[in-house]
Amino acid sequence: MNPSAPAAPPPPTDEASTAFTQHFHNINIWDNQGFVSLAGMVRGGQHLHSDVDGGPGAPLPADAVERREGDISAEQTAAAMSGFAEPDWFGEALEKARSRVVFLVGAPGSGRRTAALNLLQRHTGSFALRAIDSDVELATWTVGETGARGYLIDGLLEPRTLALTSIALDNLRRQLDRAEACLVIVIRQTPQVLAHLKGVLHVDPVRATPPPARAVLDAKLITALPAPERREPVLAALPAGFLDETLQREPGPSQVVELVSEIVRIADGTTEAAAIGRHLSLHAADRAPQLLRSVRDSPDDLALLLATCVFEHFDHTVVEEEARRLLEVAAGRLDAAPPEAAPATPVENPGFVFLRSRRERLAAIEADRGPREVRAASTHSYAVEPVAFTRHLQGRAVLDLVWREHRDAGALLVQWLQQTSSAHRPRADRAGFILGRLAQWSSGDGALAPIEQLASSSRPGDWRMAARAFGSASADPVLATAVKNRLRGWSRAASESLRCTAALTCATEFGLARPEVALALLHTTVTARDDGSDAVESAVRRALLSLFAEPALRPRVVDALVQWSRPAGAARRTACAAVAQLLKTAATVREAGEWWSAHLLSGDAPPGTELIRSALMEPTSFDNARAALLEWQRRAATDPRRGPAVERLMEALAPHLRGGVLRLFTDFERAVPAPGAERASLALAQWRGTGTPQRGHA
Repeated sequence: MNPSAPAAPPPPTDEASTAFTQHFHNINIWDNQGFVSLAGMVRGGQHLHSDVDGGPGAPLPADAVERREGDISAEQTAAAMSGFAEPDWFGEALEKARSRVVFLVGAPGSGRRTAALNLLQRHTGSFALRAIDSDVELATWTVGETGARGYLIDGLLEPRTLALTSIALDNLRRQLDRAEACLVIVIRQTPQVLAHLKGVLHVDPVRATPPPARAVLDAKLITALPAPERREPVLAALPAGFLDETLQREPGPSQVVELVSEIVRIADGTTEAAAIGRHLSLHAADRAPQLLRSVRDSPDDLALLLATCVFEHFDHTVVEEEARRLLEVAAGRLDAAPPEAAPATPVENPGFVFLRSRRERLAAIEADRGPREVRAASTHSYAVEPVAFTRHLQGRAVLDLVWREHRDAGALLVQWLQQTSSAHRPRADRAGFILGRLAQWSSGDGALAPIEQLASSSRPGDWRMAARAFGSASADPVLATAVKNRLRGWSRAASESLRCTAALTCATEFGLARPEVALALLHTTVTARDDGSDAVESAVRRALLSLFAEPALRPRVVDALVQWSRPAGAARRTACAAVAQLLKTAATVREAGEWWSAHLLSGDAPPGTELIRSALMEPTSFDNARAALLEWQRRAATDPRRGPAVERLMEALAPHLRGGVLRLFTDFERAVPAPGAERASLALAQWRGTGTPQRGHA
């Protein structure tokens, strides 16, 4: 990275449009499957996230981003309930829920969040659950008028826990009692926390230990393979004693979920029963040091190993290109012996074109090429042969080892990742994701320093990578507070690069997990400085489109856009430009069109109507909004679901005949007999007869 390089031109104005349209074509550039090398996406707890691809650029499932603030979707709660194995302490926790506040203490990966969602739903009998971020000050937090019956704080920070007094806890219980709600606080077990809970708060916490591995296996298997005629043969086909031996290792819930995923793959015929032991991640951490030692004396193999750790599931050509780039960046730092040392025995010519085959090189790092796949981009399809380790999560284990135990190698990793070309968007996205993961594994107050360097760059590609890294890092509750603090400061900064990075981070997991925080940050970013920055407005618009792409967030985003669009200024321009792009997408993409049709037909004055009117009245967004709505009208002629929405929209716009609305009506009138044309003609006839526009507000 060279921060002193000449400034690149701002991103093109249609970049946000492209990103949003790609989301609906299953190519969301912000999403990343990370290290998971199996069809089912495995995270902490008992929740099995299914994904059919898992390759670079594949969208994250809607329920894969855990909500840290705001409403928890019913789908996420239902997924947590599916195949849930009750731990031994669940009954005790249900009893304590009567006191309105339950403290769950335990280690990460023990299934605490899954159990907490089940506990809240079981106690309240409701799916009206909300998340509260882990840096909340409970002494000042209020229940408010949310209508939620259950609240979850997943990973309350230790300083916040230690700051809670018995008086504040009693006040919290009174608020929850009035709201007939319950709060579950998940915290990490430390001696200080336990001493505070018992000695100061006089609370006996629930020890959240994982359920027995056999219970999780049985519950998940019955859910995944409910038919005995499918389940029993695949279990019988497993190697003798394999299940008993594996369960004796006391795997965590997420590892059992991985095991179930592999059993399902065997049942589906996508993998062989005899090979199941080679795939499971149970031994990944143990195997990592041996794997690293086995290639220590070969810089080529070391580079290929590290490149596969980062770019797993990419095509083999990409992995090899990145391995060569790593060797160039390393400049000899991957050579165990200095280059000038004379070899004890003759070596082969390094330029010989028939050195080891690709299969041999991949075998040396315990990886292989997968079957040929066809993937779709926004404009074309292409074939890939993705590279993956034989063992799940092996890449994560190797990188963890390198980062924690080899300081200089870690510095090389950061340098290599920072220099990933933004011209290859999926690669830069993955590099940002890994930088965020490395930050999670770091300690000290400089954990985010490599990401901050990217944010200070003059290149928009570096801002995008920094945003992706911040999104990845924010999965850690402690780092999330540091990320949030930086974004709040950067949203008001004079630096265009910092403001753009702050906005783009709101389009990542950080924003999806904290939509209220993200919308507030975006508004500050676009209004704090009146410098008319096209790059900043483009970045904010792009983040708005990304948040809107999540169906559960759409009503909240629409409400925010309405507020943005009322006063003149940068916020109005940005909101109207975003709405124009939403209309364009809704004209051609079925899911988006159906949502807008249903929205415009709901109630007497849906807020989307005001947004469309504002987009037409704003000069900078009129052309795009007009073109999109004309496409709506054209398609409505053959779409019975879209026609009524167009008619309702014209009825709502008719009292506001002036400016862009008037110009749109003249276009609609000429399209007789298309939907909306007759209503446009009637409104224009009345306007022409009076010579004045009908009353209304723009």
